[in-house]
Amino acid sequence: MAIGLKLRNLLYVIHTVPPERLASVLPPGIDLDLRDTPAGPRAFLATVALESGAAFPYVLSGFRQVNYRVYVRHNSEPGVLFIRSWVSARAAAAVLSLAIPTEHAAVELAIDDAAGPYSHYEVRAQAGDHKLHLEASAAPRDSYPGFASAAEAVHFLTHRLNGFAAGAHPKTGLSVIRVSHPAMDPIPARVLAASADQWTLAGILTPEEVARPWAALIQPETQFDMNLPEKIS
Repeated sequence: MAIGLKLRNLLYVIHTVPPERLASVLPPGIDLDLRDTPAGPRAFLATVALESGAAFPYVLSGFRQVNYRVYVRHNSEPGVLFIRSWVSARAAAAVLSLAIPTEHAAVELAIDDAAGPYSHYEVRAQAGDHKLHLEASAAPRDSYPGFASAAEAVHFLTHRLNGFAAGAHPKTGLSVIRVSHPAMDPIPARVLAASADQWTLAGILTPEEVARPWAALIQPETQFDMNLPEKIS
């Protein structure tokens, strides 16, 4: 059974780090999807906030979500590794926890379009003792270091059709969620303020690095179809 989601107001906040910082979060069989940049090989990670509208099954409709993900490959397949997901609705959190590490959380999004589309986007979220705060604004951007064009960078960052997750116990192994969605054409954005202790307490980013992301993108809407997770040997 496929789960169809109409996603809105997706905010991608992207950071790059030296590969060794992410070694501890990679399960066996998963490799980082690295890019050569002027600073050397870099791994990519993203904090993604979004809203879900109409969905099937309908128990999943009307929630807000924050995903913490790392850009990876399994064999030749590009995808993302889900480190954690926070979901505002308990029923949706219970369903999604069957596929990726998910917990119920308070997630609030506020969008101000008065001065133009996405002139101000803010998300505040908390799961247990972990907190997230992001503020962003639509802003032009032409270049992305390490990529030949903005189109190549956007495709790399947003078109990931495999979502990998590792079980809590080594015996549960690795699973993949195969998804489909149209190619995205997001609005470039700049981050005004950011804090994310999901990354800082793990030693992956410093607070100063969190506040200075490599890039940010806003996708107003997309249809997102997700299959049930499959176990990978």
